[in-house]
Amino acid sequence: MRTPRTLHIGIVGLGAIGRTHVRVLRIADPTVVLSAVDPGAEAAAAARSLGITHYSDLDDMLDGARLDAVVVAAPTDDHLAIASACIARGIPVLVEKPIAANVADAALLTRRAAGAGVPLLVGHHRRYNPVVQDAARHVARGEIGRVTAVTVMYASRKPDTYFDIPWHREPQGGGPILINLIHEIDQLRFILGEIVSVQAIASSGVRHLPVEDTAVVLLRFASGALGTISLSDCVASPWSYDLVSGEFDLIADRPGLIGRGTDDTHFIMGTEGSLTLPRLRRFRFGGEPGWHQPLEVREAGRVGANVYALQAAHFLDVVTGAASPRVTGEDATRSLAVTLAIKEAAATGREVPVPDGIVPSP
Repeated sequence: MRTPRTLHIGIVGLGAIGRTHVRVLRIADPTVVLSAVDPGAEAAAAARSLGITHYSDLDDMLDGARLDAVVVAAPTDDHLAIASACIARGIPVLVEKPIAANVADAALLTRRAAGAGVPLLVGHHRRYNPVVQDAARHVARGEIGRVTAVTVMYASRKPDTYFDIPWHREPQGGGPILINLIHEIDQLRFILGEIVSVQAIASSGVRHLPVEDTAVVLLRFASGALGTISLSDCVASPWSYDLVSGEFDLIADRPGLIGRGTDDTHFIMGTEGSLTLPRLRRFRFGGEPGWHQPLEVREAGRVGANVYALQAAHFLDVVTGAASPRVTGEDATRSLAVTLAIKEAAATGREVPVPDGIVPSP
């Protein structure tokens, strides 16, 4: 556990995710002091409503606020410059996913943090869910045998107003592959190990925007397992991990509606058993294996962990030296590399290998 003391944390960006970080940091430590920088027209009013100090300029906050750490919740294209400015001042950073706009920037940021000895944590929040951690343990212990295949569905409907934010429509940082699919990639890497090659097709046939609205992906894991992901952000569907896991409180979950704990979206298949997420149902034969035998099922019986609050508590431990980053820059760069390989595969129609050694030593 970290040594209790008042910490001053800066938030860069007061959009939906930035405001989420404000809430969960206060859950993790009610004494925390918060400041924020956002040049947007409505940012000052948002900061006042949250009871935090507002800055319009990043350097003003970094130089004047005596910060212990910074959360970077700005658009992806700005991650490298903002996080680098913090690292240059010796300030630990939590950078929202994806770590950067491209692998080169991600690797550079990782090297800068390592070279300066400044902690860098990347916001792949699903890793903090106990059921995800349990799933990884079940697979690592061989409890479902050799994993041969995995199927994932991410099917949701973003409201039209979501695309009023310009960068949500831009191929460089927008679209469900970079914004949403990267969560699935990081989660699968955490549970099943590295992905070595990908194939994909994508379509923008519903919204006709410069970014895709639907994609189907094939994955090849280093273990030999194969995977499929069906992705769409323009459909009416309950098959979204964000919805059924209860992890993300900006997604609807009201009595009488399909929501938390009502369905599964991830199906991991092994030679001795299978498991699902987020309900963590585990299936095994009770006797001699074979399709003529009944399957036994166990269910974890818990979903809906506040993973952002768990991540915030971990970040505060990192800031005070009580813990090392659970999701490092190098780790997050690999998830980004797989995700960008999927975009390349969709654009070219080719199978794309995921490179090794993407973050050389400083």
